[in-house]
Amino acid sequence: MRTLRAELKKSRRRHNTLVAVCISLFVLLWATQTGGTGEERLEQGYSGLFYAVPVMNTVVMPLGTAVLASRLWDLESKEKSCRQLLTLQSRGALFLGKAAVALLQILLIVAIESAGIPVLGKQAGYTEALDWGQFWWLAGSTFTVNSMLFFLWLLLSIRFDNQVPTLAAGMVGSLSGLFAAFMPPLISYLMPWGYYIPLSTVRMDWNRETRIARFYSTPYPIWLLALTAAFGVLFAALAWETLKRKEV
Repeated sequence: MRTLRAELKKSRRRHNTLVAVCISLFVLLWATQTGGTGEERLEQGYSGLFYAVPVMNTVVMPLGTAVLASRLWDLESKEKSCRQLLTLQSRGALFLGKAAVALLQILLIVAIESAGIPVLGKQAGYTEALDWGQFWWLAGSTFTVNSMLFFLWLLLSIRFDNQVPTLAAGMVGSLSGLFAAFMPPLISYLMPWGYYIPLSTVRMDWNRETRIARFYSTPYPIWLLALTAAFGVLFAALAWETLKRKEV
């Protein structure tokens, strides 16, 4: 608990919580641009959000989680700060403290993003009933992918003293993840940072003649969610091994 309190104090002074809030609000503000005034849009408004939010997450979250990871490890990467901190606490306590604070910030991102969906629907006057199964699936899958990406970026942050590689990898992840969404499914499965879209259970059918988009549901890809969680555990283990062997 003492380690967690220390990490929370460091995060507060670096305004990491504010960064997390801004990330989620940016996704929600972007989501407001997907609405429309046509009756067909109101009839399938929530389906449209369930389709659009994963696409927005694919663009925003890889870089956003990279920013969080680099900011959480930034103090330890400066000069001899890590050596000094390890004289006061064990490597295990340091790693667990970072992981706990990051998961809390990711939970905050998902909570704000999820709460915004019914708020936006009510404000826009959607007549479609909110599918709570889709709602909780989106929240759970977003949390899982965000957590997996955080541990991947934390691995890079610990490995390199300079935080530029972590931020550059996050930026590349945002661009390539969105690009993979327009490629065959097999390619998107090879890019974990773009799993937001394959995990989505809403697809769009665009009619070029009528220029009307219709959304339809697909089965929950539970196997892919399990694979994402497994990647998260793997990246967390690799990050921990890197920290154990890191020379300070």
